[in-house]
Amino acid sequence: MKNICLLLIIALTSSCSLLSVFKSEPLVFNYVENQDYIDHLAATGREYLISEEKNKIKSDEDVKKYLEELHERIISSNQSLLTGKDKPEFSFIKHKTPFMFSLPKSQYFFSSGLLERFLKSEEVFIAALSSEILKSHRFIYEKKLFLPTGVYGTEKMLKLTRLKFEEKVQVNEWTYYILKRARFDATAYLNWIQIQSRNTLEFAMYIDDPTSLTREEQQYKNFISKQGVFGIGKKINEANSSKIFYKLLNNIARTK
Repeated sequence: MKNICLLLIIALTSSCSLLSVFKSEPLVFNYVENQDYIDHLAATGREYLISEEKNKIKSDEDVKKYLEELHERIISSNQSLLTGKDKPEFSFIKHKTPFMFSLPKSQYFFSSGLLERFLKSEEVFIAALSSEILKSHRFIYEKKLFLPTGVYGTEKMLKLTRLKFEEKVQVNEWTYYILKRARFDATAYLNWIQIQSRNTLEFAMYIDDPTSLTREEQQYKNFISKQGVFGIGKKINEANSSKIFYKLLNNIARTK
C-alpha cells in the first residue's frame, strides 16, 4: 500500500445480526458492515507479510492442499453462515511468541511458537482455525482507528483483530456449531481455551487480558454442557493426528 497520504479510517457502521442457523434461540453479535473498512483491514495482511518477509515459512504443496481442503470442508458444511468465496491464504511466521489471527478475505496467520509448543494436536488446531474462519467470513472485527502507514508489525495486527470478552464468548459458541456441523470434535475448542488459560504469560501479547480466560473457559463449559455434550475436559491425544498434519509441524520445525 503506497503511503501517498495518511488516512484516518473508521468503520462507520456496525449492526447486530440475528442468526439462527443451528437452533431456535438466535445468537447475537456485532460485526463490521462498512465495506471500505473491511477492504482496508484486509489490505493490512499484505503489508504485514511484507514486514515479516524474512520470517515467512514456506509450506510444502501437499501441506497447502491439506489446509485448503480443511478450509473447504468447514465452509461447505456451514454454507448458511460462512459464505466467503475467497481462496484461503495460510501464512506461518517464524516467531517465538504464540499467536494467531485472521483478516477478511480468508487470510489466516500463525506463529511457529504457537504450533511448536501449543497446537501439536490436529483436533485443537482445527478447532482454533474454525474460530478464525468465522471471524474472517462474518467480518467479526471491532471498529478500530488506525493510520495506514504501511508498517504493520505483529503487535499492531493483534491489537487490530482483538475482540472484547463478550464478543469472544459469542465467537466461541458459534465455533461449537461450526465444528459440530463439519463433524469435528467441538470439545477440542475447550482445550484451546484451556491451553491459553494455563499459559497466560506466554500468551500475554495475544490475549491482552489473561484474567478473562477463566471466565471464558467456564462460560464455554456451561454452554456445551447445555448442548448435552459429554467428555468435557478430556485429554487430547496428539497421536490421533494425521500424517499430513505432522508434516505441517515438521515444516515449522525445520525453520529453527
